[in-house]
Amino acid sequence: MAAFGMVVLMGILALAFDLGFSWMLHRKEQNAVDPASIAAARWLKDDLGNATTVADVQDEMNADACFYAQQNGFFVTDASCAAALAAGDLQVHAPPVSGPYAGSPGRVQVIIHDTHPTFFARIWGQAEAAVVTSAVAANDAGNGNSSSLVALQPVCQGGSAGTVTGGGTVKIFPITPGALGGYVHINSPCGSSQDDLCLNGVGASALDVSGGGTLITPFAYVVGTCVQTGTSGNTDPNGLWCDDAFTSSACIDENSYPPLADPLAGVPEPELDNFPNGICPDGTESTSSSTSGCDLKRSPDCPPDPLNPAIDICTLTPGVYYGGWSVGSRVRLFLEPGMYILAGGGIKLSGTDASIEAVTSPLVNDARIMIFSTDGPGCPTIGSQCQGSITFTASQAFKAKALNAATCGLVSPQACPWKGILLWQDGTASNPTAAVKLGGQSSTILAGTIYAPLADVTITGGNSTTGCTSGPTAGCLAIQIISYTWKISGGGLIEMPYDPAGLYQFPARGLVD
Repeated sequence: MAAFGMVVLMGILALAFDLGFSWMLHRKEQNAVDPASIAAARWLKDDLGNATTVADVQDEMNADACFYAQQNGFFVTDASCAAALAAGDLQVHAPPVSGPYAGSPGRVQVIIHDTHPTFFARIWGQAEAAVVTSAVAANDAGNGNSSSLVALQPVCQGGSAGTVTGGGTVKIFPITPGALGGYVHINSPCGSSQDDLCLNGVGASALDVSGGGTLITPFAYVVGTCVQTGTSGNTDPNGLWCDDAFTSSACIDENSYPPLADPLAGVPEPELDNFPNGICPDGTESTSSSTSGCDLKRSPDCPPDPLNPAIDICTLTPGVYYGGWSVGSRVRLFLEPGMYILAGGGIKLSGTDASIEAVTSPLVNDARIMIFSTDGPGCPTIGSQCQGSITFTASQAFKAKALNAATCGLVSPQACPWKGILLWQDGTASNPTAAVKLGGQSSTILAGTIYAPLADVTITGGNSTTGCTSGPTAGCLAIQIISYTWKISGGGLIEMPYDPAGLYQFPARGLVD
C-alpha cells in the first residue's frame, strides 16, 4: 500500500511541478510570440519600403520575430535566430499554417518551440517536456461579416425573418473557390419540430423557402427552425451546397445557435455638414430649409435619351438631398460616383419604365456610390425631412455598386470610412423601420452591403439568368444584406457571389489569435 501510495504521490507531484513549469514556459513563450507576430504583421502591406520581394518580406518578418523572441530570453546566443529558424524552434508563417486562421491572407503566425527539464516525470523516463506556443496577428482590411444574408429580428413576430420565394433560385457561393463565407444567419426563434433538414417546420418558421423558390448556400444558421414549402431539393454531389430542402444535415443547424449581434453596430454615421448640398436637375439647390425633395420627371431639365426619345435622362451629383427623390415615369436616373445622403423622404417610384443607374458616362454602368437614408435637421417640423422608405422596384434596370478601395478616395469628400456599403437605412433616425424595396425586372446588378438593422429588405430579381457568370447585361446580386428581416424573390436564377473585398469591412489590425 505504501509503494502504491508513493507511485500515486509521484504522479501528483509530476503533474503539479512539471505541468506547472510547462505553464510557466508557455506564459514566457506567449510574451514573446504576441509582440513578435504584431511586429511581423506590419510587413503585410502594399508599400513594403526596402522589402521588394516575397523573400525580402519573409526576412524582415523573421528579423522582427527574432528580436522579440530574444528580448524575452529565447535564442539569445543565436545572433539572427538562423539556427532556431532552421530547426523549426522559431517559425514565422504568412499566412498561418494551423489554427482557425490557417491559410487566411493578411495574417502572420509566429510559433516558438522550447523545452524545459522535468523533475518527477524522470521516473517514467521523460527527461524534458516540450512546449509550443503560437500567436496570429492581422494587418488587412478585415471582414465585416462572413454571412451574405443576416436577419437580426430577435423575436418571433410577423412571420418568417428570412424568405426565399417566387419560383426562382437564390444561389450564394464564395467568389473564391474553397473560401469560407456566404452563410445565412437568422436570429428569429420562430418554429418548432427541429430536424436540421428544413422539412418539418410547423407554423411560422424563422427561415421559409416557399412558393417554388430554391435557396443554395454553403451553410445556414437558424436560431429557430426552417420550413420548406416550395420545390423538393437535393444536395450537390460535392457536398458544398444545400438547396431549399437542405437534405444534408451538414448544411443547416436549427435551434442550436445564439442570436448574432449586429455586426455593423459600431460603424460611425456620415455627418451631413461634411457633404455638399445636392442639386436637383432643375438647378434648385437642396438645403436644410427645403420642404420638398427632387422631383425627377420628364421635363426640359432632363434631356431625352438619344437611344430612346420616349425616355428622359435625369442626372444627379453626390451630396445631401433634403426630402429625398421622387422618380417619375419614363425616367432614367443617372447617379455620378460618390456619397448620396437622403435627409428625409427616401426614394419613391411613382411611375413605370423607370431605372436607376450609377454611371461614369451614359454608356458605362460601373460608377461607385453609397446611399445613406436618415433624417434632415428639419424633422419633425418639416415632414419631408423625416426618414422615408427606399422603394424602387422598376420595370426597367436598377444598377448600382458600392464604393471600393480604388474609388472611395477619388470622390469629394472622401467616403472611404464607408466603402463597401451600398445602401444604409439609418437605424437611429425617426423612422428606422421604413422598408427597403429594390429590384428591376429587366436587369438588376447590385454590389455591396445593404444595411438596414431595423427595416425589412425586399429584393426582386429579374426573370432571366443572372449576370455574375453569364455576362454584364443580365442581373447579379453581389451583395450582403444585414437587416431586421429580408425577402428575396424572382423567377430566375439569382446569383449572390460572396466577395468580402466588395462588402463593408472592419480593418483587422493586431492580435487575432
